[in-house]
Amino acid sequence: MAPSPSPGPAAPRAAPLPLPLRLLLLLLASECALAALLPAREATQFLRPRQRRAFQVFEEAKQGHLERECVEELCSREEAREVFENDPETDYFYPRYLGCIEKYGSPYAKDPGFATCVQNLPDQCTPNPCDKKGTQACQDLMGNFFCLCKAGWGGRLCDRDVNECSQENGGCLQICHNKPGSFHCACHSGFQLSSDGRTCQDIDECADSEACGEARCKNLPGSYSCLCDKGFAYSSQEKACRDVDECLQGRCEQVCVNSPGSYTCHCDGRGGLKLSQDMDTCEDILPCVPFSMAKSVKSLYLGRMFSGTPVIRLRFKRLQPTRLVAEFDFRTFDPEGILLFAGGHQDSTWIVLALRAGRLELQLRYNGVGRVTSSGPVINHGMWQTISVEELARNLVIKVNRDAVMKIAVAGDLFQPERGLYHLNLTVGGIPFHEKDLVQPINPRLDGCMRSWNWLNGEDTTIQETVKANTKMQCFSVTERGSFYPGSGFAFYSLDYMRTPLDIGTESTWEIEVVAHIRPAADTGVLFALWVPNLRAVPLSVALVDYHSTKKLKKQLVVLAVEHVALALMEIKVCDGQEHMVTISLREGEATLEVDGTRGQSEVSAAQLQERLAVLEKHLRSPVLTFAGGLPDVPVTSAPVTAFYRGCMTLEVNRRLLDLDEAAYKHSDITAHSCPPVEPTAA
Repeated sequence: MAPSPSPGPAAPRAAPLPLPLRLLLLLLASECALAALLPAREATQFLRPRQRRAFQVFEEAKQGHLERECVEELCSREEAREVFENDPETDYFYPRYLGCIEKYGSPYAKDPGFATCVQNLPDQCTPNPCDKKGTQACQDLMGNFFCLCKAGWGGRLCDRDVNECSQENGGCLQICHNKPGSFHCACHSGFQLSSDGRTCQDIDECADSEACGEARCKNLPGSYSCLCDKGFAYSSQEKACRDVDECLQGRCEQVCVNSPGSYTCHCDGRGGLKLSQDMDTCEDILPCVPFSMAKSVKSLYLGRMFSGTPVIRLRFKRLQPTRLVAEFDFRTFDPEGILLFAGGHQDSTWIVLALRAGRLELQLRYNGVGRVTSSGPVINHGMWQTISVEELARNLVIKVNRDAVMKIAVAGDLFQPERGLYHLNLTVGGIPFHEKDLVQPINPRLDGCMRSWNWLNGEDTTIQETVKANTKMQCFSVTERGSFYPGSGFAFYSLDYMRTPLDIGTESTWEIEVVAHIRPAADTGVLFALWVPNLRAVPLSVALVDYHSTKKLKKQLVVLAVEHVALALMEIKVCDGQEHMVTISLREGEATLEVDGTRGQSEVSAAQLQERLAVLEKHLRSPVLTFAGGLPDVPVTSAPVTAFYRGCMTLEVNRRLLDLDEAAYKHSDITAHSCPPVEPTAA
């Protein structure tokens, strides 16, 4: 049998791909499929651990092949190329492989150190070239390596810190703090970090009751503020509100008085000043209602000398016996006072023509014998009337408007012989000696006006010239009943307000009731006040003022005060040219103020009122003086108002009408019983 034909050469087969390469291709194919299904960022995160596992499989296969080719046997560069299947790794491996042979001998020497040396050569991560702090893992690549960085680190070796704060502040709302490999958010003072670690929320410092101590706490974004009332400032050391002394800041033009939480400015009222609109500077007190102040140059005012001394003194001398003849026009509202004196010295013969209870009174002394007679109509009605005195042979005849109202028999002449001449002294508006030496004492002060006088047939031309040159000797052209205060002076009395009623034994009580009828010409001035001379204190005052001191508000008011403390206030239309009635009543436990029947508003508590009334009562037990129209030279802080009153006023104190002719002192410019009217255009 023929031998079987030998088989031909096998058809060539494609060489199979090395196992590691097949695994890598399979892994990459699966990774591509996943990448097509996932978003880029998630795919990247998903791929990296899988890539590491693929390299691990490849490395294991490569390591087994390397073991057979180059560890168990001696391999050439080409054989090493077959193991690594790329030039970079081969170029990295083979020179070092030769170094292992040089160090440990050939593979056939079976030195364990040689196997270890060769096995470690392909691993680029041994030793680890990556930064230990910033590296998560080192990946061995083909002749290279890859450092997988931890979050917050970057760079090839993961040795560069990533500044997260440089991008959108790291997502922090307020402060971003970068640190090696990380960052953290923080908040400004007054805020705290929220639970999300990024946003901030305000800290309410006012939740702590001790944050501001006595002051009010106001929470603010990121902070807080301690608040005090106006006029106080917060002390952080004491945690309390402390008064601000505004007077140290020089706010007032003249005098400043600091008070808790506020201050008040004062101006020299006696100098004609008051507070201006800004409540800090001063301005002049000016009339707000014009009065008819015109005077008549042909009139003689009899009330100019408060001392009661004559306003005119004449001395007549005659060679022959002469009789007195005097005639004049006269006008007054005053019920009492002296018109004229005629005669010799005090102990000789003389007559005094006066007014008492509104009627003419004649006092005369002849040969040491004195008499008093009164008759005729009431003439203190403010109308002009003609009065004459005529000395006849044995009589004195007094006429009013040409009608005889008195005819008195006399034994002697008024002209008295002296050194060969007959002499007669004639004084007007007073007497040449003290009023106590009259036949019947009388208050000599007379607020009256005289004109068209004729003494002994007109031998008095010098009087007219004197009056014409001195306005203080002239009368107002027109007057009404009342007292006129020109804003330049005051009057005062010595009155006692303490009383000891019989039904209560020796216990003293006190009472002050004042009714003032006023027609002001200016908006500021003292109406009524008490003054203690030895203490220079003003225990009580009632005044017009054009501002509310505590509210610092311009408003026309009547103020009732004990010392510098206002007890009550009441509004008043002071510049309307009308008459107003101001009433005050003070007694133990009570103090009231009324203007035109309307009660004023109290400015103090019940306890403060009692304290102030106790102060007033203490002052009343000392000698006090009662002032009308102003105050003496006292500190401007002694009372709310120290300015002189300007306008018409009559005062009734404890149900007694005060007569300025009976005052202990009166400024000469104050008219006791006459007041000029408001000009018609202003009324």
